[in-house]
Amino acid sequence: FADIGSWLELFGFQLHNVLPGFPKPEIEALETTYELLQLQTKTLEWDPGKTILGIQCELQKQLRNFISLDQLPMTPRYSDGKCYEGVKQPRFAAVPSVFGKGIKFAIKDGIVTADVIGVANEDSRRIAAILNNAHYLENLHFTIEGRDTHYFIKLGSLEEDLALIGNTGGRRILENGVNVTVSQMTSVINGRTRRFADIQLQHGALCFNVRYGTTVEEEKNHVLEIARQRAVAQAWTKEQRRLQEGEEGIRAWTDGEKQQLLSTGRVQGYDGYFVLS
Repeated sequence: FADIGSWLELFGFQLHNVLPGFPKPEIEALETTYELLQLQTKTLEWDPGKTILGIQCELQKQLRNFISLDQLPMTPRYSDGKCYEGVKQPRFAAVPSVFGKGIKFAIKDGIVTADVIGVANEDSRRIAAILNNAHYLENLHFTIEGRDTHYFIKLGSLEEDLALIGNTGGRRILENGVNVTVSQMTSVINGRTRRFADIQLQHGALCFNVRYGTTVEEEKNHVLEIARQRAVAQAWTKEQRRLQEGEEGIRAWTDGEKQQLLSTGRVQGYDGYFVLS
């Protein structure tokens, strides 16, 4: 058996990289140990694409976390999955959460669960209470004015949440920096006067819109219609900008239509449609 130093070198550990003052051996003076020679001889007889030692996989993982090797290059990962070390990208936010600390937020089967699991301040508790048991409109979030906007439906009492948030109308900034905007409206639908309300929670580039007084299907149609109007308005604005900059439009407008588009931003008789992808 060889000494401990040769065994460490066999597995890629260079003592001069670990111990201060340990002499670094000359590369020319290094002799191939018996163990390394035997390992190399056997390796030539194996097909690396078919046979992989378990210790080889584990060794590669440990070496990536230990020291940099100057004589033994790292073997690339095998693509056949036999010696694959899965890479898990950590998911974290670089900005504070809209909920703050001590709040557990989860969505299961379209229903929100927001619980207090730690020391949370009063504002965080209020936000959790508003979103708890709300219905989330999945696959219907849009980027509006640079904010990732998500939509929720609350079937509970509006007055209770308004009293909880301490705001019956207008805008308020909570101590944790969350902008709270409350808007209320009434509308006559099928001869009935219905009351609607929105509580909007905005923090950084994230926005939650909670609507009261409607159903999930009604709000889906409402959100899609607002998105259609927004997309059509943006398309007219782009077309108007093209003409202002002297470029060709998406269609051959007549001189009268160009003047109308430049002055009003639209052309009478045309409507826009959008495809949600």
